[in-house]
Amino acid sequence: MTAELLDMPYVSLATKFELNGNKATVDREIEGGEEVCEVELPLVVSCAKGVAEQRIPNMRGIMAARTKPLKVVEPANVDALTKIQGFDLPPAKAGVKLVSPDNVEELARLLHEEAKVI
Repeated sequence: MTAELLDMPYVSLATKFELNGNKATVDREIEGGEEVCEVELPLVVSCAKGVAEQRIPNMRGIMAARTKPLKVVEPANVDALTKIQGFDLPPAKAGVKLVSPDNVEELARLLHEEAKVI
């Protein structure tokens, strides 16, 4: 949905992502194999779990990032596509009933009549 609203290409479930100048090479698993997509920037990518693990940047990378220009993109004015009808809290849970381990008949009755699981 984000890619559609931004009018950008979209690649789903990426397992590997590399930037090469103005192009990105994205590997993704498909049924029966692996697909390699080469897409021009900008694009929207969703990654498989484990691809975007947090890493601590080194000092050289931090210092280099300070000198890079920051391009600010104005947000698009988009009408809401969803509407919240209401919000309700789940019902409160009932108290716990303790049954003596010697009273198997009472446990079976409670499971049958009150919990309705047997």
